[in-house]
Amino acid sequence: MSSVVLHMDKYKREAVRGIQSHNQRERKSHSNPDIDSERSSLNYDLYHDGKVNFTKIIDQRIAALKLKQAPRRDAVRMCGLIVSSDTEFFHKMSLKEQQRFFLAAKEWLEEFVGRENVIAATVHLDEKTPHLHFCHVPVTEDGRLCAKDIYTRATLKRMQDSFPKFLQSRGFKIDRGVAQEPGSAKKHLDTREFKQQQEALNQLRQDAEAESEKLVKLQTEISRKESEWRKRLDGYEKLAAAADAVISKKHELPTPGLLKAQTIYDEAMAIIRIYQKALADKTILKERNQQLEKQQREVDKTVAAAEAKVASHYEALKKEADQIQKNLETQIARLRQEIKGKEKVI
Repeated sequence: MSSVVLHMDKYKREAVRGIQSHNQRERKSHSNPDIDSERSSLNYDLYHDGKVNFTKIIDQRIAALKLKQAPRRDAVRMCGLIVSSDTEFFHKMSLKEQQRFFLAAKEWLEEFVGRENVIAATVHLDEKTPHLHFCHVPVTEDGRLCAKDIYTRATLKRMQDSFPKFLQSRGFKIDRGVAQEPGSAKKHLDTREFKQQQEALNQLRQDAEAESEKLVKLQTEISRKESEWRKRLDGYEKLAAAADAVISKKHELPTPGLLKAQTIYDEAMAIIRIYQKALADKTILKERNQQLEKQQREVDKTVAAAEAKVASHYEALKKEADQIQKNLETQIARLRQEIKGKEKVI
């Protein structure tokens, strides 16, 4: 009899984007030749009609928890459970019966994690063996974000015991799978996991490059804005200097006389108007200059915050990518050793 596959993985924020891309087939995979892109249209999600933003759903769920403290940057934000069996198990089924199997699995998993914590449940039919990717936010019963408290050794054992029994109650001939130990090191990754991690790594690299490009564009925009503000400030300063020159200029009135009274009056009024306009212009320029300086300070703060955020995200992506790369290299080395050992036996 076939055995059920129920495997769980934990993902930090930086890895979520790569898993989303893999599950929803957002781009053609070059690292997983088992994916038949012509059959990708057969894939479906048990919750959503189209593609969704995993990170947005996760952030909304965490916000709804109203935690006293924001989650740490390295906190596990998403858990992914893979449900499957061997090829022979699915080969005997029609597509409708396969869907009934995955719907039953989804029902059991939803009960376990809570419907409000589910992100997506994607069925892949475009690989060698049909399987379900069930993703959720790891929220405890008392409303905390804590994957390790949900997936303990005892919990994983209960899952491996009760899950196949539930499927059997729904009419599926399937046995218990191999128990998964939390945090245990496996001899090697299975093919699907290995290729999925490669895709996640490629996605992380692309995201890191995109963040780097954003940083360069941001720095260019900062320089352009700064140059623009400096030119405007210089222009206002010149106008203010011109107003000062008008005010400081000495005007002499003609010598008083009966026939010159109207002329003297007209010239005096003209000078008064010049002074009034110059003073008004200077006041306006001073206020504008103060506003510009205030706006410049706000722009500087916004730019500094954005720059820091982009740089921090880029570093986090790079760190996550480096870790996945190390894991993959370790698994490859172990696989090669196993192959050599088998060749010697032969």
